Amino acid sequence: MSTSALISLPKPKTPPLLGVLEYAFAPRRFAARNARQLGRVYRVDSATGTIVVTSVPEHVKRVFAAAPDVFDTFSQFTLGGIVGQHSVLVTAGQTHRRQRKLLAPPLTGARLRAFSATMQEIADQHVAKLTQGREFRALDLATDFTLDVIVRTVFGVTEAAEAAHLTGILRAMVDEVPVLAVFQPRLQRAWFPPWARYLRSSQRFDAWLRDKVAERRQRDDHGEDVLSLLLQTRAEDASPMEYEELRDQLVTLLLAGHETTSIALASCLEQIHRHPAVLARLRDELSAATDPEEVQRNAYLAAVIDETLRIAPILSDVTRRVRGEFWLDEQLKLSTNDGVLVLIEALHHDPELYPEPAQYRPERFLERKFATYEFVPFGGGTRRCLGAAFSDYETKILLSTIVRRVSLQLRRARPDPRARRNITLGPKHGVPMRVEHSS
Repeated sequence: MSTSALISLPKPKTPPLLGVLEYAFAPRRFAARNARQLGRVYRVDSATGTIVVTSVPEHVKRVFAAAPDVFDTFSQFTLGGIVGQHSVLVTAGQTHRRQRKLLAPPLTGARLRAFSATMQEIADQHVAKLTQGREFRALDLATDFTLDVIVRTVFGVTEAAEAAHLTGILRAMVDEVPVLAVFQPRLQRAWFPPWARYLRSSQRFDAWLRDKVAERRQRDDHGEDVLSLLLQTRAEDASPMEYEELRDQLVTLLLAGHETTSIALASCLEQIHRHPAVLARLRDELSAATDPEEVQRNAYLAAVIDETLRIAPILSDVTRRVRGEFWLDEQLKLSTNDGVLVLIEALHHDPELYPEPAQYRPERFLERKFATYEFVPFGGGTRRCLGAAFSDYETKILLSTIVRRVSLQLRRARPDPRARRNITLGPKHGVPMRVEHSS
């Protein structure tokens, strides 16, 4: 019964290759059309096997509540060549649990509060450049800010010349990730020019990091940046983290953390400036905020960010591959190597969860607390994004600083369409803006 139920699920009529391209580059259209034609649960046949696509909250709950050993991740095929096979995005089982335990402390809690002064200082520097009449892209501003934060807080580089050198290396890595190779791993070969360019930028970072790690280990560095803290971590057998694993985790923080924060910031700036009442309330709420911790506690600011991530999720989906067998519900049993894809686009626009889902209304996050399987901008369960708190912290600091000090105007009459940016989705034109007034 379970096997026949899986086989009987509807599937798109679109040819597989066209379906992959649409899923990669137009996920909202993919989600909307398939929801219309196939419903909330359907299957797609891929080169790796059958994948069940769902946006049913109870299915999402089961996926995220499953024990860590139930699933592998498709990332080892799609992202392993980009972030490295030791990355927490790629590993599973006991290795993944160990990595999360090592990586969590530098990215949450007291460590974030220790970074707040640095983040605020960097935000002040960037907002000071927003002088009256200046035109800029919100995504560029957010990218510059997040890269500066990474250079200071993750890598601990404060000297101006070295910071500029590292920023150039990191920016090249981010810019050179070949989108098509993410969805077609067969293109992760030196003969594919975009992949060759990414490899060269990755090798430049590797050379810089090897020198930096050797230097810090030689002087037994005990700094407070993420790199120094990871160098100080020890596994259960008291051994330090191997260089290859350290490198892969830092690449992951760069490519996953930097991109998500930059896009969240740019998208928030667009949404609040397309909804003047939201901007006015946010400005009023933040007018009395005197320090970063006050900003972090502001409920309306949190609601603005959450509603932005709901209506324009940065990740289109969460995908898992079954190790043995997994019951998605009482009828649908997935077997070894079957996949399940939680379609965030469809879940976040479910009218039963979010009435009038196309409307941008931050108040919905003040009126109701959504379950961890109903609102999933950073995934969920044992594989929820480790950098979610770090990203949220950064976003609140820069967004609040801009809202308090600068009046901006959007330069596009129409909403900025979303486009694929490696594993993320962001504004295609970067949200062009103009400074009307600055204080």
